[in-house]
Amino acid sequence: MATAAPTLLRRSVAALATYAERDLSALWREIDTPERARTALMDTLPALVTTYSEAATMIAADWYDDTREKAEARRRFTATPVAVTDRGAQALAGWAVTTAVDVPSLQTLVSGGVQRRIADHLRMTITENSIVDPSAQGWVRVGNGECDWCSQYLTGDVYHVEGYDFPAHDHCNCTAVPAF
Repeated sequence: MATAAPTLLRRSVAALATYAERDLSALWREIDTPERARTALMDTLPALVTTYSEAATMIAADWYDDTREKAEARRRFTATPVAVTDRGAQALAGWAVTTAVDVPSLQTLVSGGVQRRIADHLRMTITENSIVDPSAQGWVRVGNGECDWCSQYLTGDVYHVEGYDFPAHDHCNCTAVPAF
């Protein structure tokens, strides 16, 4: 497994989340209450999440192929980006609006939810390709153990079951790497 690669993936997700937040900045300037945000977020978030998630899947697929080459995997395989969805962006908007107590808390909730959805697409691209790649044994969760919740999942276990759910939270910096 490459050691610098998870850092690259984390930086990529952070950059995409920052770009998404910049796109939302015009919306935030127009909103003065969480209640007024509902319609705007319902209209905006699905496209925003989809756009940046598509970029995340492409980054992940390219990274996977580079990592595979560095590992000198013998059989032919080219990573495929996962199909992108908005992963419940409207549900995020509804939850954030009903949970937030003011606009700053709404921004924090939306920001975390958007980041998680973008990161999920990146992680799913890596995990799903690690399962179908004939040279991979599966994938391993990696992270810095920045929180107790994530630390419990950083076991070094190799997962090789299709459809395994990658437990994550908003602003989670964990990712997956293939095990060759």
